[in-house]
Formats: sequence, C-alpha cells, structure tokens
Amino acid sequence: MDDDERQNLVARAEIVSAYIRALADPEKLVRVCANASGDRDDERAAVAAEFGVGDMVATAILDLQVRRFTPRSIEQMRNELADIERRLAELDRQ
Repeated sequence: MDDDERQNLVARAEIVSAYIRALADPEKLVRVCANASGDRDDERAAVAAEFGVGDMVATAILDLQVRRFTPRSIEQMRNELADIERRLAELDRQ
C-alpha cells in the first residue's frame, strides 16, 4: 500500500466511525440539527462540536440518508470499519 491509500483508509475510518457514533444516538443528531439556525454552516458547526469531528466529517454526517439508520446498515458500517482497521494494521506490520 502506498501513502495515498493509507491516508484514504484513515480518512474513511474517521468518517465511518463518526457515522456509527451519530447513528447510535439519532435523537441527539436530530436535536442538534433542530436547534441550529437552519444555515448549513451553523448546522455543520453544531454537528462538529457535538460529535467532536471536523467540518468534512460533520458534512458527511449531515448528508447521511435516513435508510442508514437501520440496524443492518449500522452493522454493515461496523464491519466496514473493522475491515479498514484490519487493513491498516496489516500495513503497519509491513
């Protein structure tokens, strides 16, 4: 694996991990959005602050589709994260 691939895996892991955290408490996500002013930048800043993520990841959370909130979809994300972590661990051993 080259450095670009590793960076992509790390970035994807950050996003998927944030998805899992946000989907674990959908009421919090809805509350944060409902309390924002309605401006996209304010919503992004509120989500970033609440979930401790950067702007790019906050935007990804805001762009989640409702169908991602199903238990099956959440499990698929957990599996994806585990696969990414396994691939990163293999890379670190090389």
